Amino acid sequence: RRRGLATRGSGEMARSLLWVVAAVPMAAFALVLRAPSVSTPRTVRLSAAAVDVPVKSFDEGSAIGSESIALRTTKEGKDMYLVHRKYVHERRAARQGSASTKTRGEVRGGGRKPYKQKGTGRARRGSTRSPLIKGGGVIFGPKPRNWNNKKINKKEANLAIGVAIQNKAPQTVVVDAICGKFPEFKTKQVVAFLQRLDLDADANTIMVVEEYDEYLDKSQANIPKLQLRLQNEITVSDMLWANQVVFSKPALDWVKGHYGP
Repeated sequence: RRRGLATRGSGEMARSLLWVVAAVPMAAFALVLRAPSVSTPRTVRLSAAAVDVPVKSFDEGSAIGSESIALRTTKEGKDMYLVHRKYVHERRAARQGSASTKTRGEVRGGGRKPYKQKGTGRARRGSTRSPLIKGGGVIFGPKPRNWNNKKINKKEANLAIGVAIQNKAPQTVVVDAICGKFPEFKTKQVVAFLQRLDLDADANTIMVVEEYDEYLDKSQANIPKLQLRLQNEITVSDMLWANQVVFSKPALDWVKGHYGP
């Protein structure tokens, strides 16, 4: 009898559910069953406003034309976020991570109890290598570690470098040719070259060239605030550090092709 009552109750419940289903339009069920669309945020890449930079001759330093720089950028408010991420990534990668200290278990000695437990009036000691006394271990000291463990997408990294170069466009000078123009190892030739371009040799300067030149590299080594970079070695840190940037014409063409829209 109880089983029959249970079966009868189940049948009545099923009929009630069917009546409800029939009363609700199928369009409503379609709205309920449809999965909500989730839009994945994307970094929209745009082209920055073009900035004209002067092109000067190596020999005389006079203007012989101009070049337009308009590299890839993002929507307003996203540029500095990418630049900051890339800068932090570069600074972490530059750390050696070799700082190391010894704990009380690693310091040599300390195996014998220095004095008896009681009767001396002094604090209890079980080892002379306690972190609380001189010659003991270090509490929570640094250990060797890998700081270059933060990842950044290659496209985001290139975009950040392009944004940094674009922001330095007002302080940029382009030279028709630089490599092969220095016949000997003379620092004063590089200083004279910067003076011909109306640049300050004592200001933070990044010089970007298309290929390695031994005479140029060794001639600029004694200028403390001049850094030489190949076209594929530019970093965000370089652009943030520099007060003035010098590009060779071939290097700028490579940068525009690599970081351009």
